[in-house]
Amino acid sequence: MRHERAHEKLCTIEDSSKISSLSANATVSCSRCGVKAHDPADVCDPVQLPESSSFGD
Repeated sequence: MRHERAHEKLCTIEDSSKISSLSANATVSCSRCGVKAHDPADVCDPVQLPESSSFGD
């Protein structure tokens, strides 16, 4: 049987270095609190961020 790692959501983490690590190269933001993260599993309600290359030159 495979056990999945329990994910701590960014909005509950108090360690600023861990927050910085999990939010580096953000790909999603939480629609509830606005925190940004690289892994959608790190936020409660992920919303895909627009790619930076899609912005004007």
